Amino acid sequence: MFKKSLYVFLLFFMISCGGGGGDGDDSGGTSPSNDPPVASFTANPLSGGAPLAVTFTSTSTNATSYEWDFNGDGILDASGASVQYTYNDAGAYSVSLTATGPNGTDSTTRANYINVSPTPPTAVFFTNDSTTGKKDLRVEFINGSVRYTTSLWDFGDGNTSSDTNPIHTYTTSGTFDVSLSVTGDGGTDTSTVPAFVTVEDVQTPAFVFDPKYLEVSSGSSFSLDVKVMGVTGMAAAQVVIFYDNSLMTYDSTTAGDFLKGDSDPLLVVTSNPGVNRVIIYTSSLSSDLPSNDGDGVIATVNFTLNGSVDTLVDINLDSSLGGSGSLMLDVDGADITVNDAVGAYILINE
Repeated sequence: MFKKSLYVFLLFFMISCGGGGGDGDDSGGTSPSNDPPVASFTANPLSGGAPLAVTFTSTSTNATSYEWDFNGDGILDASGASVQYTYNDAGAYSVSLTATGPNGTDSTTRANYINVSPTPPTAVFFTNDSTTGKKDLRVEFINGSVRYTTSLWDFGDGNTSSDTNPIHTYTTSGTFDVSLSVTGDGGTDTSTVPAFVTVEDVQTPAFVFDPKYLEVSSGSSFSLDVKVMGVTGMAAAQVVIFYDNSLMTYDSTTAGDFLKGDSDPLLVVTSNPGVNRVIIYTSSLSSDLPSNDGDGVIATVNFTLNGSVDTLVDINLDSSLGGSGSLMLDVDGADITVNDAVGAYILINE
């Protein structure tokens, strides 16, 4: 009886310790390291505007290496358990992960997993020109927007433009809000700057060019009127014009109707090409007074322009009083204060 009990005890002990049954498995069962890999992953974020940076993390099991295809083109884009990829273009992207381990390879694909939307455009504009001055005021606007395909400008004076970088001349006085709307794949954006441009009236008497801005073709000849505005009571005037002699050649001056009455006015023209200067002096030869409307053209100054496309020619009018500068005299020979003197700009288009 004692021996039988001892035998049963020993047999129970051996079974409990795993010592029975022939071939033993010391691992305690099927080890996970013997299983094939199972590929899986997560990503964050799953959607957003371009450019969209997404972090991908493998949650695969039984894997030691990871290969990613982020846009469904079958080309390896990155390796690693956790990687980041940036989508620069809008669209829906399928993502694949291939996980490899000691016991094989597994792949998984998630169709249209990452959704990238177009980023809206941003409207920005500026100018390098002065936005305050006498009419006519010429302003070149520069479009600094991003992610856009079309532009629409509102200059605030009733005029608009769809040019990318328009040039606009304000011919009326006032304060003007300027708006730029740009449209792209991601939508539309508008930027408005209140009181961006301020245009003042020309106060008389004044020396002005008419027109103030000219657009001409390369190598063409053009005429430029030098005008005196609001000159009732004026008996004489001197105008000094400076020009760029690398682009322009002075040709001639034709007398206007300034101070014309019973007798033609005296007109003296002095050309100094070495210093890029033309001086025009005019006065009445009789006691005639200016016309009642107070306006009149002193002279038409003719230049030949030989520039290239997009050349900006600057013509300056010397407005300093006394000496060799531009001035006006009344019928008694006293100086008349010149309230405004403006330059002219000739833009060569083609």
